[in-house]
Amino acid sequence: MEFNNNVKLIQDILFSETPSTVLDLEEVAYLTRLGTHGVDSLNNEVARLNEELAILEHQTRDMASQNYQIFVQSAQTTNKIKNYLADGSKCVSTLATEILPNLKIQVSGFSEIPCNTILEEKEASNYLFEKRESISRLLEMPWTVRRCLAEEKLPDAIKILQSSQDFTKNLSDPPSILLKTCSEVTTLKSEIQHALLLKLSSGNIGLSECLQTVSLLRNFFPDDKSLRFRYLQSRMKDISFEEARIWMFDTLTQHRAAFGGDSSHYLSTWVSIQINRVLADMEKQIDHAEGIDSLMMQATYFGESLARVGADVRGLIVPTFAEHLIRKLEHNLTQSEIQFVRNLNQFNISTAVVSSAVNPESANLDFPGPEDMSPPKQLITHPPLALYLNDVLTLLNFVGKCPLTQSAPLVISKLEGSVNKVGHELETWGSSEWLTWEPKEQSEFNRMKRYFIHLLVPHLDRILRLIYPPLSISEVTGLSITKCAEMIQIKYIRSEVIES
Repeated sequence: MEFNNNVKLIQDILFSETPSTVLDLEEVAYLTRLGTHGVDSLNNEVARLNEELAILEHQTRDMASQNYQIFVQSAQTTNKIKNYLADGSKCVSTLATEILPNLKIQVSGFSEIPCNTILEEKEASNYLFEKRESISRLLEMPWTVRRCLAEEKLPDAIKILQSSQDFTKNLSDPPSILLKTCSEVTTLKSEIQHALLLKLSSGNIGLSECLQTVSLLRNFFPDDKSLRFRYLQSRMKDISFEEARIWMFDTLTQHRAAFGGDSSHYLSTWVSIQINRVLADMEKQIDHAEGIDSLMMQATYFGESLARVGADVRGLIVPTFAEHLIRKLEHNLTQSEIQFVRNLNQFNISTAVVSSAVNPESANLDFPGPEDMSPPKQLITHPPLALYLNDVLTLLNFVGKCPLTQSAPLVISKLEGSVNKVGHELETWGSSEWLTWEPKEQSEFNRMKRYFIHLLVPHLDRILRLIYPPLSISEVTGLSITKCAEMIQIKYIRSEVIES
């Protein structure tokens, strides 16, 4: 304390002209050091201080010269800051006098409607956030449905479709992205339906799988009537005769199990269309089939199978075979008659005279016994008759493979007409050649006619009774055996026989 007072006393003495100030520690230390020097040292101190002052002045001038640009830029920056502050002041003034009052007017009703909207959107956002996992699965539903279709997991695809529809119903105002996703899933509805119908059209589908598929299809159709129609439409197919039995039997069985009795015309129409296609294919096979008996057996079994499910078509199958049989009989008989006339015109009766002379046994009219069904050997000496008989027997062998009772009258009528035509051709040929023949040749011709009347015609009649036994015809028609025997008979109406 005493030291500080001494320093202050010295300051007052040395610097009496300067106002009294409070010295800091450095100044006090400097004055203390001066107090320890002598007079010479104090004089030197003044010189030293002047020298330092000159150095500082020189350095200040150098610094101002070297940093002139910085000083200029600082001045410019200061001016810009003043301008910016002026502009800011103007903006604040505008904000306070114009914008804020208008904003206050505009937001005065904000708390009434917009605020409620924000709250609702906030609640919706919170709900979406809570359901983010479900929504993520929802956004993947179109891809999931397509994968189910590719992997034939149709029940899963339908579940996803129903979930999508339920989701859109439960939300009053769902987001647009979810609506777009659900709409995309809904567009796949037709593909799911097509896949189910395509599955029904497969020939390998079993009863249980068919019932499951029909059950899934009920989600797409308002009633059983439309579903029944689409089911039968999917089962409409061009099938061969061999595949028709299993295809139609399965379809009718599955239809009955899925829909019960048919109160509409759909099923009967479907059966009618399919049967017509089957019969058309069967007619093609009949024309090219080698064994009509085996084809007839398949057709009969086909009719019996469908009869067990209420679609007996045997009444349509038999007329088809009968018509084919009559057409083939008529065509072949016509060819045989033409060939007979051709052979007859090329026949030299004198060769038959020689053959009869060489083999006298060929001249008898003995008919083979009841157990002997071979053709009469006497006809060999007369080739036109033998060839005609061979052609007719070949044709009757074909008829015997499929001896339809309803075709018996036409078969008998066609065969009888052919025999009479051949007989009349024989008589016409004999009449035209009679005057050119010698007595032996005329006698041989009369023998040839007797062979035709007493051997050829009776043999055909016997074969015909084997094909159509009167007893069997009587059981089917209810007529007496005698009446049936009269019906199954070939009669030749003779012209006047030319005797030698």
